[in-house]
Amino acid sequence: MSYTTVYDVIVCGGGTSGVAAAISAARTGSKTLLVERTGVLGGQMSLSGPPGFAYARLFNPQGKRDIGGIVEETYQRLYRSGHALPHLRYPIREKAGYGFSYVDPDWWVDLIFTMMEEEGVQLLLDSLVVGVTKEENKVTGIVVENANGRNEIAGRVVIDCTGEGYVAIQAGCEITVCQGTKCSPILWHLPWTGWTGNGFYSTSAPIRSSFPLSS
Repeated sequence: MSYTTVYDVIVCGGGTSGVAAAISAARTGSKTLLVERTGVLGGQMSLSGPPGFAYARLFNPQGKRDIGGIVEETYQRLYRSGHALPHLRYPIREKAGYGFSYVDPDWWVDLIFTMMEEEGVQLLLDSLVVGVTKEENKVTGIVVENANGRNEIAGRVVIDCTGEGYVAIQAGCEITVCQGTKCSPILWHLPWTGWTGNGFYSTSAPIRSSFPLSS
């Protein structure tokens, strides 16, 4: 990793969405940098939990596959190496409308670091994104702080995978701030909401997630 390199893609946040974005970008041939504020990748799979929800809803209640891609790819690699259980439909989960495909989260983290190396993704860990650089209305890079101090890193595309939209806020994107239970944080099941509008951020972080998102 170099602070003077101009990256094709910079992904901010090394959680489940961030690692998938970085792998996908690198597979297009893009020079990709993944920035994570902690020393480990994975987010809910390694630090915040519960890890199971990353592998929920791979199948719908009729047993048909809904999700594939990197989720299924990592599941299959873990399954072949003995670190995941077979896809099972537990009767106790039928009323919930979805099930879980169980993987070992520790081995998942090990696999993700392996995939970063396989795909040539460059990592910048223990680094906090504290701002962005812009030319007029275009984001041209990020500002990070770590043991090396404060540095700017240039990137043609910057992807916000922080979970709370921190980089989008720093870039001046339009957001809606909610209070209490008026809206749900965007990090809950976002891939299944069809959400394409502005971000939603709750200052009180409600624990209930049954409220629909508006766009």
